[in-house]
Order: sequence, then C-alpha cells, then structure tokens
Amino acid sequence: MKKFLLLLTSVLLVSCQIFEPKKEGFAKFSKNKIEFKNNTIVLTSDYVKATPEDFKAKINLLEGELKFKNVALAELKKIENKKVDFELFVDATNIQNYVFIYTCDFYQFDEHRAARVVQALSDQIKDEANIQEVNYKRIHGRYFFTPTSKVVKLKYLKAYKKDRRFQTEYIVASKSGGVGLLISNLEDIDFENSVKRIASK
Repeated sequence: MKKFLLLLTSVLLVSCQIFEPKKEGFAKFSKNKIEFKNNTIVLTSDYVKATPEDFKAKINLLEGELKFKNVALAELKKIENKKVDFELFVDATNIQNYVFIYTCDFYQFDEHRAARVVQALSDQIKDEANIQEVNYKRIHGRYFFTPTSKVVKLKYLKAYKKDRRFQTEYIVASKSGGVGLLISNLEDIDFENSVKRIASK
C-alpha cells in the first residue's frame, strides 16, 4: 500500500510538471526594455532602434503592394512634421512591424474630453486612410486613468485587398509630460500592458 501511494504521488508530481504552463513567451517579451524620456516601454525582443533613413530604405525594399509602403512612409512623415523628439523601433524579423514613440503636449483629460479626443483621433485617421486609398475600420477606442496618468487609446485596422495592418495610437498624459505612441503590425499586438506600465510610473 505504501509503495502504491508513493508511486501515485510520483506520477502526480511528474504530471503537474508536464502540464505546468511554460513562461517562455513572457521571458521573451520582457527582454527588450526601451527607454524614452524617463519612460520605459517593454517590447518583444525582436524590436531594435532604427533611424528614419534606415526605416525608409528597408520599407522601400519591400516587394509587392505599394499601398502599405506609402502608408508607412506617410506615418513617418507625420511624426517628423510634429517637430518633436521621437524614436523609432522596428521588428528585425519584419520591417512591417514598428513602433513610434514621441513627446506630445500635456492633456488635461477628464472622461468627456478623453471621449472627444478618441473620436477626433478616429475621424483624423479615417480621413488619412481615405487619402491613402485604404480601408479603415475602428476596432475600439477607449481611455483609462491611473493615479499618475491618463491614457487615450484608439485601435484600428487599415486594409487594402487582402493586405491589412493592425494599428494602435496612444496618448499618455502625466504631470511629467505627454508621450504618444503609434504601433503598427501584422499580428494584432498593441502592447497595452507596456503602456499601462508607463502610465502607472
């Protein structure tokens, strides 16, 4: 009986280890911590810092549909035209996944103003999509407040024929200053948890 109980205990312990969820995904996710203006955002480990010139060169090397080459270049130009400090991070395995992080004005948000900013941002992106001749679909727009910051989020899809890009824009307003992010990728990743870390700092 004792031998049977010992055997049963061993089997249960081994079974628990076999079915215990692995944490490789989070380990990979936590490797690349990006510093920008005393803010830290965590991106997947494939993301590396790039210059605008390098980004343009790699985007222009893409084969196939020109629409999203032009969309990416237009987004870079829009950030540059803001004439603010910004940094650009690209996925080394796929240049079509990229993140712009930039300084922006401090916004005094309450719920009503945040809702208006989400709608205004959505209207602006829709107008840009019309000029770019791609389809625009709003996935969701919302805002959330932390004790130290207020965040506006707009997530949307740009598509042309079978080609599509998931994009997310954030405005993080805090007393230490404003930070904006534009995230574009093929895999529907918006790094919200990373943005919440910035907002909670």
